[in-house]
Amino acid sequence: MSKLEDAKHGHVEHREVVDQLGTLQEPVSHITGTVKLAEESDLFLIPAPSADPRDPLNMSKWQKMTFITLVSVFSSLGLSLVSGLGGLLSFYIPAYTAEGATYADITALMTYPSMFMGIGNIISMPLALAVGRRPVFLASTLLLVVSAILCGYANTYQYHYAARLVLGLAAGQSEALVPLMVQEIHFLHERSHMLMIQSASQTILSAVLVLCASPIAGAITPRYWYVLGGGIAAVQGILSIFFVPESRYSRPLSAYQGESSGIQYGSGTTDATGKAAWTPVTRSNRPELDFVNFEPRTVLSDMRLFVGKADWMEAWYTLKSMVQVLFFPNVFWAFCLNGLTIGVNVAIGTTYGAIIEAPPYNWSASSASYVNAGQIVTALVALPLLGTGSDKIIKWRAKKNDGIHEPENRLLPLIVPIMVGIIAAVLHGEACQHPGDYHWFALVFANAGYYFCFVGANIAAITYLLDSYPARGGPMLVVICALRGFVSFGVSFGVADFIERSGYDGSFGTYAGLTGLFGLLGIAVFFTGKRIRAFTGRWTRSHDPTKPTMTH
Repeated sequence: MSKLEDAKHGHVEHREVVDQLGTLQEPVSHITGTVKLAEESDLFLIPAPSADPRDPLNMSKWQKMTFITLVSVFSSLGLSLVSGLGGLLSFYIPAYTAEGATYADITALMTYPSMFMGIGNIISMPLALAVGRRPVFLASTLLLVVSAILCGYANTYQYHYAARLVLGLAAGQSEALVPLMVQEIHFLHERSHMLMIQSASQTILSAVLVLCASPIAGAITPRYWYVLGGGIAAVQGILSIFFVPESRYSRPLSAYQGESSGIQYGSGTTDATGKAAWTPVTRSNRPELDFVNFEPRTVLSDMRLFVGKADWMEAWYTLKSMVQVLFFPNVFWAFCLNGLTIGVNVAIGTTYGAIIEAPPYNWSASSASYVNAGQIVTALVALPLLGTGSDKIIKWRAKKNDGIHEPENRLLPLIVPIMVGIIAAVLHGEACQHPGDYHWFALVFANAGYYFCFVGANIAAITYLLDSYPARGGPMLVVICALRGFVSFGVSFGVADFIERSGYDGSFGTYAGLTGLFGLLGIAVFFTGKRIRAFTGRWTRSHDPTKPTMTH
């Protein structure tokens, strides 16, 4: 049986991959995620871009920045409408208490939507991987608009609660679909920087929206705060029709291994035996756009709702992979760390309002959300440290390692956010338990500090796993972003009872300890990650090894 026939039947060794032309390529390493990134003064372009003008990697810089801006606005609106309620709870407590709702019921307006964000990922991501990212993104935007308006016009606790669950389903796309779309239009060596630009933009805008939640609600009522959010989402959705094209593109597996894959990806030469040899694509020898064999990118081509055929097997394979990758130690650690940090962040968001409005601080209900002001500073600090810094680190480490990139280097910038998170959690607990002993700035710092920890954990985990399993990026994002929703719900759901039993200092001291524990486990992942990838790589193959992968 020939190697190509073996490939069609799934018998090819893991180190061999099949390109579009049916030829076998030999990557740098048989270990998934280990690729050649640098060579002397040049950088390999991974994934290798094609000569197709409609290839998302070939979008112009202004198109990519417009793309990032619009998806960031969507993410910001979804997250701020979910988390911004923390500063508005005092507006709802009197009416809902009169209906018979307990304090735990009222805090559920924040905790349950965070869990439904995870459920939204489980539903939407397999669809996005099967039919395309663009239709799911536009549908989620429409759902965000509708659910925000429903929340605004809710006149009972139950109505409001149900509408916020739908809001959580829509907002969940900000966690998995948006990062997937952003990384699909960028190369490996620039991913962290661009994801951090998206995250920083999202953080700043959502911080401003949350910051203004109390004064806006105080001026125009919480109803029109929701309506305002829905209106901005509607404008963003209309612009996205024109400026957020499909980011899915069919590529051979060799394109993710620092190898070109034929005429469309690199220049062909022959070796001493006359056998075809392909030149890897680098920044200096990137192929020119081919307008003869490919159609140009136009506004109308970008407006297509569906690009390419639906692949329902990809949806099934994604769901199957979600179960499989749960047993990967590095993936399990990543989603637990993410779930913990977002859960503690939600717990801080549900508790600061009651403290800041009570003596000795005595902030008004319309000013409580100003506690979130520090998150703007978080975004400005996180961009150079966690975004640009991460990309610089992997290029520096690759050059010291004969040009070979190891995904575990993405975890190095995580040290600072973990340390800040531990301090922030302890400080929040102490300031809430003994407000007379602390200035109000302690709550502001703790809020911003732990958000910095979450952003750091999020960016590090996403870039690490996308680099580690490039052909299975979709399932990895679903697992991280969907299952962390359940972990975060478990962390934050019982916070009221936890505080009643252990006090603010005891409960948030526990959260600080857990943050430190998972930070230490990250050290173990750093040193054992390559061996984990070598072992788990056999379960990350495409469901059909003879066809290009759609899930980077």
